[in-house]
Amino acid sequence: MIELLLKNRETVKLQHTDEIKGHLLRFDVIKFIDYSHQEVEWAQQTFGLDFSIMQRYEDIEISSHLIEQENQISMHISIPYGIQEENLSETPIFFILTSSALFFFSGPNENSLFNKSYSKGFQKLQKSNGVEAILKYQVEFISDYFADITETEVHKIKVLANKVLLEKKFKDDIMDRITKYSFNNLLIKEALIESTRVISLFKKSAWGSKLEVWETIESDLKDLSVVSDYIQFNFERLDDLQDYVANRVDLEQNYIFKMLTVVTVCISLPTLVAGVYGMNFVHMPELKATWGYPLTLISMVLLGIVPFMIAKWKKWL
Repeated sequence: MIELLLKNRETVKLQHTDEIKGHLLRFDVIKFIDYSHQEVEWAQQTFGLDFSIMQRYEDIEISSHLIEQENQISMHISIPYGIQEENLSETPIFFILTSSALFFFSGPNENSLFNKSYSKGFQKLQKSNGVEAILKYQVEFISDYFADITETEVHKIKVLANKVLLEKKFKDDIMDRITKYSFNNLLIKEALIESTRVISLFKKSAWGSKLEVWETIESDLKDLSVVSDYIQFNFERLDDLQDYVANRVDLEQNYIFKMLTVVTVCISLPTLVAGVYGMNFVHMPELKATWGYPLTLISMVLLGIVPFMIAKWKKWL
């Protein structure tokens, strides 16, 4: 799908590049969702764009980078997005900024938080004009997106922590969920670091010098730094949660081992008595006495109960 923000501030959604004719060629922003090779060729032939940034990504799969040229500046960053309720993945997105327009290429997930939020952001751009305004929105959007997705992870971790603390028994998937959330935070952290690096490189570039966006970039770099602190806090909370679960599991295992030890003693002592009187020696006067059998039974019962009572009295169980 293709979305256009025209010079007259009108937004248009199209399916094919063949539909972009006449006044539709006068746009400030064009966004390709699930872009194809044909769409890349169309942009290259129509506007003379250089797509070497995509070629570099396909060849060596570097995470994020920036290529500055005289007539354009190209940026690539990897963005984490939700593929399921608890799982995150990452997808590459590409920005090509010229003196007249911004070309945006994103992955196939049209319903991802990133694509939905970016499409809604066109409403902001309708109230502003010029490349500077577009670039400001772009930088602000990236920092806001990382803040939103980090806030989502904070909420998930908080809910999980409350659930673990309130429940007396753990479900089998608790450690798996903690591992998933740790991996999600790792993806966000890595993407955040790379995005910060690319924005910093843009700030130092000739394009960053000639466009009046220094204040916006400085502000958003500070925002990304704050988001990074939140991500670190997520890691610490997950580590604490993992330690808590591991300690609880160790305590439960220790209790089981104690119980098994006491049960073993309670069983072994009566078994010892039964074994002694089952040896059938000639000189065992208790076997001939009338009270021998009841005494043996009482001894076995007492030897089974007394160790358990002692364990309870000592608070071993």
